[in-house]
Amino acid sequence: MGVFPLSVDSQPTMPNSALKILVVEDNDELREATLEFLQSEGHYVRGVPMAEDINDVTGGFVPDIYVIDLNLPDEDGLSLTRRLRQTQPAAGIVIATARAQIGDRVIGYESGADLYLTKPVHPREMMAGIAALGNRLQSKTDTSKEQLQVHTARLELRGPLGSTDLTAGEMAILSALALAPGQTLERWQLMSILSKREESPSTSALEMRIARLRKKLTSVGAEPPSIKSLHKVGYTLRCAVVLV
Repeated sequence: MGVFPLSVDSQPTMPNSALKILVVEDNDELREATLEFLQSEGHYVRGVPMAEDINDVTGGFVPDIYVIDLNLPDEDGLSLTRRLRQTQPAAGIVIATARAQIGDRVIGYESGADLYLTKPVHPREMMAGIAALGNRLQSKTDTSKEQLQVHTARLELRGPLGSTDLTAGEMAILSALALAPGQTLERWQLMSILSKREESPSTSALEMRIARLRKKLTSVGAEPPSIKSLHKVGYTLRCAVVLV
């Protein structure tokens, strides 16, 4: 358990720039306390209890920083850290866990964590780490122009051959595939994502969006097949996409 909520001697200091932070923590009480604290610091926050729920919030909310517990009920936090580091190399990743052995710390950093905090975590320590990561994000240069980038706020796909606009549905599908384990999602999962944006989406509507996404990915520089159909299963993303 953490040291949340704030004690009298750990009053918040408003940051120079608000960050988007996603907390992945299965302990409901600790997750809500962490969110309340980070929000009091002026940040935009979301929270989920497990890794598979990340796709439910990242359609239009691509975090600058992730705060991840390792003992999650589905995907292990280390696996999630490695996956996020691959798809969002510029994001800040904070591991907050009860695993305190030096070997655990080493594996955490090797998996891509920027900061490894052991529970109980004092709010001031977490905030100091997040502030340092925020400063790094603000000063970091743009990722390589050779990468395919999804600019979620602008609904735009960029690559070495140019850029193209995305619809909200296309952006949701592409970002979900980029964040999924193995960059693969079953058809029902993609239908569920579309159902949040339109009433009763059809299989043909999903296939149409996938076809359009393939053309757009190719137009900006992706090697075909950028999205591969898995017979009677779903789809897998075959090109590297970074969410920014």
